[in-house]
Amino acid sequence: MTTPQPEPFTVALERMNRFQEPEARAIIDDLGLAPGSRGLDVGCGVGLYALWLAEAIGPRGRVIGVEPTAERVEAARGLVGGSSGSRAELEFRVGDGTALDLPAGGLDWVWCGDVLHHIADTPAALKEMARVLRPGGLLVIKESQALPAMFLPGHPELEKRIQLAEIARGREEAGERSFQERRQRTPESLRAAGLGEIAVRTYVLSRRAPLDAAARDYIQRVVFDRNWGPRLDALLAPPDRALRSALCDAGAPGAVLASPDYYCLYPISVFTARTPA
Repeated sequence: MTTPQPEPFTVALERMNRFQEPEARAIIDDLGLAPGSRGLDVGCGVGLYALWLAEAIGPRGRVIGVEPTAERVEAARGLVGGSSGSRAELEFRVGDGTALDLPAGGLDWVWCGDVLHHIADTPAALKEMARVLRPGGLLVIKESQALPAMFLPGHPELEKRIQLAEIARGREEAGERSFQERRQRTPESLRAAGLGEIAVRTYVLSRRAPLDAAARDYIQRVVFDRNWGPRLDALLAPPDRALRSALCDAGAPGAVLASPDYYCLYPISVFTARTPA
């Protein structure tokens, strides 16, 4: 497989958010967040979800986005800015999801998107999110690919082996439980944190040729080049590496993204819970 030029993680994160944007806005709309409400985005990344949440609750509301690194906070500020006349007050700050610098009971809702499975001390993070919510407040955990996505239509065996390699590589960061397992155990974690009214809804993104720029950029640059690239080489057999390159390299004669019949399926699961009233 060809080795692409590395790009900052914030760029990859923005690509993922742009890919998800139509369904992301639908997910937020389905939550029915009250106009003028106060909310928190834990692990806000480059700030796009915080922006869409702020737009959903209108100018009388307030959204705080927290990230553990100043680099990502600056990226969010640079990409989406702060307040605007048509959306909620929007603030980005450095913060730790397991030790939030916020008073107890002051928020109507907390959003945590594609982040909880990265936090080693999941119970501590959920207890902190619950602490800053008012009684009956809403906690939203959004997880992409609690179910595996499909990016290689017609090649299920190869894609399954690539996914297993991703799980194995992720254990180096995740520890005993893989990221996939952490995502799938979200309801159990919410219950253990003392939350109730636990629900789950899964949205399936479908993209097909001709792909728009957001879909093509995410699938090629993030999925194929970054996630499935050289980081998985040692975990794939030589025939699988060769077929992966033939299908996923942008310049390959048989590149799947060049097919007029290409399509992909990508699930997003939204887990919701409430603090005791």
